[in-house]
Amino acid sequence: MAEKMEPRSPRLGRPPTITSEQIVEEAKRQLQSGGADALSMRALAKSLGTTPMALYRHVGDKEQLISAVLDVYSQDLGSLVLPQDQVERLRTIFTAIFETLASERWIIELLQRGGRGGSGAVVLVDRAMAACVELGMSPRRALLVYRALWNYTLGALLNIYDTAARPEGSVSPLAVKIREIGPEKLPVLSEVLEDWPGGTTTESYLEGLEVLISGYVNSD
Repeated sequence: MAEKMEPRSPRLGRPPTITSEQIVEEAKRQLQSGGADALSMRALAKSLGTTPMALYRHVGDKEQLISAVLDVYSQDLGSLVLPQDQVERLRTIFTAIFETLASERWIIELLQRGGRGGSGAVVLVDRAMAACVELGMSPRRALLVYRALWNYTLGALLNIYDTAARPEGSVSPLAVKIREIGPEKLPVLSEVLEDWPGGTTTESYLEGLEVLISGYVNSD
């Protein structure tokens, strides 16, 4: 009579099965908590209880993973309900971009390093330019207007980040310099000096956005 074979025990040390969705979600968590410098394939694999090689079966490299995170994160932007009025559409698009990036500094860090935006954000770029074209601008001018509004938005966000990094109640270096030079040489800057210590706010950003949009729309 043949001996009864014992069932094989599972192989020890075999990495658990993971999905692309799990990898992207954990990468997003690490980016949110520690910024772009905190994300590495080795640290990500450790947090998921697997090996770096297991991650590479799902994503080609770190840049591809970051792109996947941005695609997922920007999904809501791509499905944003936009008004019919073209000017109001521009306001809505850039307000949404500003509010999203103001709360997620790591995205700005990635964009500054040359990373591409998520698919949803690219959709918004197209919608913003389409609004300009509908207002009678050429596609080239629409691109120029978009770039100007984006650069303004990026600058406002960097100013907000800089202000947040300073000790509470401190004055910006520019405000100090204006005081040193004095109102005789800088009369206009000295007059608005009280607006400088707090830096850019959401309210001041929206005011500036309105000025820019109105200027471009009414310049033709």
